[in-house]
Amino acid sequence: MKTHASMGDTVAAPFLLPGTLACRAIGVAPRNTELIRMLFNSLFWTVLGVVVVWAVA
Repeated sequence: MKTHASMGDTVAAPFLLPGTLACRAIGVAPRNTELIRMLFNSLFWTVLGVVVVWAVA
């Protein structure tokens, strides 16, 4: 078991947070979390990017 996080884990954590929170909210089992988290992160960051581009344009 790791007692400390690597630099990569620390940098990636904010970007993975939306998917992690969504998985916890819907109660996904830990062994199935990776794929579901990837789906939620893709949707979240894509929608956020579209909203930002729309707001700036």
